[in-house]
Amino acid sequence: MMFKFITASLLVMASLLASPTILAGQKALVVGIKDYNYWSRLQNSRNDAEDMAQTLQNLGFETTLVTRNDQGEVNNERFNQALQQFSQNLRPDDRVIFFYSGHGAAIPTDSGSTEGYLIASNTPAPSRGNKVAIQQNAIALKQIAETISNKIDPDVGSILFMIDACRNEVINRGADVVEESTPSQPLSKQIEVIYATSNGSTSLDKLPTDNQSRNGVFTRVAIEELNRHKNRQGYSSDAFFPAVKTKALQLAKAAGKNQVPAWMNDTGRESFVFVPCPTDQPCTVIIDNSTTINHNSSADKQFWDEIKNSTDANDYRAYLKQFPNGSFVALAESRRDKYSQSTKQSSVLESLRLPDNSKKDMSVDDMQKERENNPNGTSIYDSLQLKPKKSTAVLDSLRLPEKLTYSGCERIVFDLDKGTLNGLKATASQQEVKNALPCATGDTPDGESYNYGGGVFFLNHNFFMYTGNNFIEVRRDFKGSVTPNLLQQSQELVVARYGQPAFTRRGDYFYTMAYGCLQFTFNNGFVDEIDVHYQQCKAASEVR
Repeated sequence: MMFKFITASLLVMASLLASPTILAGQKALVVGIKDYNYWSRLQNSRNDAEDMAQTLQNLGFETTLVTRNDQGEVNNERFNQALQQFSQNLRPDDRVIFFYSGHGAAIPTDSGSTEGYLIASNTPAPSRGNKVAIQQNAIALKQIAETISNKIDPDVGSILFMIDACRNEVINRGADVVEESTPSQPLSKQIEVIYATSNGSTSLDKLPTDNQSRNGVFTRVAIEELNRHKNRQGYSSDAFFPAVKTKALQLAKAAGKNQVPAWMNDTGRESFVFVPCPTDQPCTVIIDNSTTINHNSSADKQFWDEIKNSTDANDYRAYLKQFPNGSFVALAESRRDKYSQSTKQSSVLESLRLPDNSKKDMSVDDMQKERENNPNGTSIYDSLQLKPKKSTAVLDSLRLPEKLTYSGCERIVFDLDKGTLNGLKATASQQEVKNALPCATGDTPDGESYNYGGGVFFLNHNFFMYTGNNFIEVRRDFKGSVTPNLLQQSQELVVARYGQPAFTRRGDYFYTMAYGCLQFTFNNGFVDEIDVHYQQCKAASEVR
């Protein structure tokens, strides 16, 4: 096989096995990092990159492959050099794929959000105080996105990123870098992104039941799908992703694991086309129906035909509710996620009928005064008035905001205790929650039913809310007041808000169940991490 190389000292030049036709305007940059100086060694990342590069070349892409070879490792200098030289050869109307297999990380920003980074071979290990060093040696996904998108005209060109990096492995509690992760939001309005896994599941480098496979689960399935459809004109991500998601999930589940790929398309344009139609001929999106029932005579097909051109996520939710085992479930799920991402949703805060003064920042003096006036607190269920609900009995018992204010449940997380939702007089079983909220996609060891992160936590009688990566909370001891984000705030502010901690350990402050079992980790006197310490609160958590 032969791949384009940028300089002799930079990229792999493999032996020539075949000479597939390279189509003008199709370019791919493929990076695989297996060996790391300070991070764990990966088994299949280099294979992933080599095999994906060959697959894309067979599809007609002019492919640049970056892996470790006799010229050296893929450190940040080599990675950046490859990116810059690749982008210099791009034309405004190119269709571009960027594929990466290796470690990734989410690094907190000063604003409380996170930014995604791809880990170069020389990136320092994640530990306290290493945040700046990691940022300097890793490659920001935002930087890659900007470098490539600056060369492409969105009206005539298109960009697809495929990122096969772990997204849910906690590396070092309390460290500057909290999760080995990649972001769960679109990178830009110009780039379509497919992640090997969603928040809450892990991208598997290998299956424990299959030591013979050369590839990780996502890349293995992705390559199979691309090869299977390489001669089908019009084959696009609209058909590719649902099949990859379904098969990756099945492979992982068969091995007792959980991996749910994610698709982010906020471009507002047609999906990325892998196999173009001949010039001046329209493309038709191909739907893989090899395992579905007879479409011609089914109500399923009739319903689908009525909504298949819709851009309203609720239409696809309605289909999934009426036909949970229908022929187009995978495609409906992907379009539901796609159009949910691109639809502007109301803030969770705006769905709560809170007084205006509950949303403003509170000073240290304000917090101390409020604690003195209300030492025992009030249940938040006495102070929160949620909007009317039109939903099932189970949803009614959950006391959520009106459905449309949170896109069904895309940003909702439920904390369950022994299969029963905590903190509610009308309890609902874990299975009932899943039946009522089908977008809950997995279970954690702690028994949480969740989707893709963020959202709402019910922890006994406390109600924790997360909007994106910003931590806010509604607490019973402050009559439902909403506090500002406490990340990066001072120890003084924490003590003013919660009083003295129940105990401390290695500088961390631990609070009792009355204060939500919160644990604060500090760095140079300022909040670096907020967590919930379950074990220390186990006895208290039994109190309703």
